[in-house]
Amino acid sequence: MAAEYATAKEWYKANRHELKKYRGQWIAYTNEGVISGDRDYGKMKDGIPADKPNLSYVIDRIYESEFVEPVRFPGFHV
Repeated sequence: MAAEYATAKEWYKANRHELKKYRGQWIAYTNEGVISGDRDYGKMKDGIPADKPNLSYVIDRIYESEFVEPVRFPGFHV
């Protein structure tokens, strides 16, 4: 059973690590999860279900740089 969140912001905080697969894309999400995603803003908007009220979801951009892995050099430890 999926966790339930009162707000989209709470869902985002709890599931941010899962958004890596949306790097470089626009996404729309609710308190239940991602409802649409695409690199093209217009296509992402078109993918939002018509029965979703405008104020029930959040639109955000997941930038490529948000999930950059740290570079490790052999023999150098911090």
